[in-house]
Amino acid sequence: MCERAGKPVWWVVMLAMTAILSAQSATLPLQGLIDAVVRYGPDSQLPARLSIVLGVSQVENTTPVKQAVIRDGQLVRTFNVCAANHDNVVMLTHDEQSQSTKAYLTSAAGKLRKAVQYQAGGAASERSLADARGDYAAELALWTAFGRKASETGAK
Repeated sequence: MCERAGKPVWWVVMLAMTAILSAQSATLPLQGLIDAVVRYGPDSQLPARLSIVLGVSQVENTTPVKQAVIRDGQLVRTFNVCAANHDNVVMLTHDEQSQSTKAYLTSAAGKLRKAVQYQAGGAASERSLADARGDYAAELALWTAFGRKASETGAK
């Protein structure tokens, strides 16, 4: 066994491989969901103002997307894949009771790019990525599990 400065080199290699495999396994279920939503999801549109605020559009027009929707009581979650660029994914969580929405722009690999929140009829305010990471991680886990479950059951 090779050692460097008293520490086995295999430990570093194993740690690196674990990180690589974890990253790959985390993105593969999201890519599968993106593919399924693009193929089978209904056409929809992101509102023009939200498109500008998130940066998926440079002009104030609605953004065509393919969409998946999950309703859980008062919460409505949507997974939106931008039609023009599948690397732009917008996850929205809308609370019907409070009329508040949280939106997350992420890459196909699951990297959070931008987060905003707004009340119905109000302006969107940008959230810091550090502030949004906790609830974004929960959204990402929900959609990853949804994609995995759908692929296991063959649901479209």
